[in-house]
Amino acid sequence: MTHVILNALHMTARTRPNEIPAGWHYPALSFLLFIFLSIIACRKTPEEQYRKFEKNELAKGIHYDSLIYGLTFGMSNDEFRDYCFGQHLEGQFNQGGRRNSAWVVSQLKHELNYPAEINFYPEFKQDSITGLNASIYYVNAHYQDHTFHLDSLLQDVLHLVEKWYGPGYYKIKSPVKYKDDVYVKVNGNRRITIYPDQSGQMVNLWYVNLRVK
Repeated sequence: MTHVILNALHMTARTRPNEIPAGWHYPALSFLLFIFLSIIACRKTPEEQYRKFEKNELAKGIHYDSLIYGLTFGMSNDEFRDYCFGQHLEGQFNQGGRRNSAWVVSQLKHELNYPAEINFYPEFKQDSITGLNASIYYVNAHYQDHTFHLDSLLQDVLHLVEKWYGPGYYKIKSPVKYKDDVYVKVNGNRRITIYPDQSGQMVNLWYVNLRVK
């Protein structure tokens, strides 16, 4: 339909003001033009589509506080540090990691198809966790010889996120060719954004509490 409309508009542009292209009439052209403009008006950008999706999720009134490994939205800084110290004594948490050596790191021994780590640290606002940044990467993976690919890590992480938080996520296709697509999972107030790291060797996760302004 669109190419027919464009051809019709092109034909009218080539005629003199008082000429009507053969086989066309003003009512027909007006009707097709109306349809064409309506189609354009109804098209939404990926960002606009996502915003509507997010708004619908928030409207459900469902509240989720859980993040990873027992961490939750609303934890104070002291509660977070005490919890991490306890997990460290149990051998679950350490300090270090590839993304940031000052962050917390934990082993993902069996969750992915290859041993991996998750490196993370929360965001605080008024002494309360309102978000969390994390990165997942294969341990001792060699990308230069094509033994591993970032796409396989991304698929592993997407499956892991679905295992942890339930099926389904929203894909926002990048409008720029050389930019990676972004994946978003929203459950009520909890949004998780999943995207490949610029280094090409990690996948980042960004947790946000949408109810905190």
